[in-house]
Amino acid sequence: MLENGLEALVATSPINVFYSSDMCPYGDAFALLPLERSVEPAIITSISAPIPVIVMSPPWIRDVRYYGEFYTETRWAEEPLDKAEKMLVDVQESWEITRRRDPSTLLIELLEERGLIDCNIGIDESTLPKSHPFWNQIKVRLPAIETVSASRLFSKIRMIKTEEEIERIENAVKITEKAWEAALASAREGMTEKEFAFVFESTMLKEGGRPTSHMGAYGAPIAFGHRTAFVDLASPSYYKLRRGDLLRFDGGCSYMGYGCDMARTAVLGEPSDKTKSYYDALSEGVQLAVEMAKPGEVASEVFDAVVERVRKSGIPHYRRHHVGHGWGLGGYNPPLIGPRDDTELEEGMLLCLETPYYEVGFGGLMLEDVIVVKKGEPRYLTKFDRRLYPIGAN
Repeated sequence: MLENGLEALVATSPINVFYSSDMCPYGDAFALLPLERSVEPAIITSISAPIPVIVMSPPWIRDVRYYGEFYTETRWAEEPLDKAEKMLVDVQESWEITRRRDPSTLLIELLEERGLIDCNIGIDESTLPKSHPFWNQIKVRLPAIETVSASRLFSKIRMIKTEEEIERIENAVKITEKAWEAALASAREGMTEKEFAFVFESTMLKEGGRPTSHMGAYGAPIAFGHRTAFVDLASPSYYKLRRGDLLRFDGGCSYMGYGCDMARTAVLGEPSDKTKSYYDALSEGVQLAVEMAKPGEVASEVFDAVVERVRKSGIPHYRRHHVGHGWGLGGYNPPLIGPRDDTELEEGMLLCLETPYYEVGFGGLMLEDVIVVKKGEPRYLTKFDRRLYPIGAN
């Protein structure tokens, strides 16, 4: 905020609200973050959200204002009530008095109340399009305020991870690795992708994670054989595992709101010479990416070096649009380790470094490591063996 001449930031997107407050949004929500510590921050959220706020994801911000319409009967609540029940009673009674319906009006009133009426304020515009009535409301009500688009600023802030974020992603990685190990231990000739995926995902749940995927309604991509060439094949089939088949997964579970994105490949029996050669080349590429992921390195230069290494190491026709990306809330974060991203890497960035290869009629090979950029050696979050994992090889 100091660097950008702002007196406050307002988060509006679900990701930025969660990042700013620890509260998992339920419906439209705003988080007001003043620059001055003497000015109290606040949250605006739906009256249908007290349970997430109080029980599931209590925010560090104490001042929570509610809008909308929702009814939880509290008139006949009798003691003894626990702390969460008492808070719910207070919330419902407070809302019954104000009955506010519009979060935008609440936000403007909150700015007035905090004395933020003649200054520059960064507003995350990602859920407030130009047509939203809020912009006209604030112009009329608070004409001296200068609003600045802040969604990119939030993205920049989130590039550098806190220790709490790293810990949550590391736990997601650990759970995913346990699930992959359990699924590989169950793998056998004739096993279907669905059966393998069941072991994989049920282990995640057992270990305290939640199976997730950027594919929305589908799970983490899991495939066997030639189907491993189908990039984000996230709907396991009844295809049965055969000797010589590849097994591939990409993605992982989430833990306390944070997911992970890693990948590994295995083979049932002995891999072909082509498979071994190609996999070794991809592995060299990932290793180079990890070695280069230091503060001050430029993302596009890392990309160029990694693609060239894979080509020289055994896949001369190798092509990629990126060899890694930042990671955090909501999945992909900047920077992209690609040919047109000239972002300098910084200490504290969390990167997923990968060199996938997909060839129809042959299959897909993939390994992806999760690391934290540090001075000197990077911090590995992935620990599972990076080699082409053999299952039942004689």
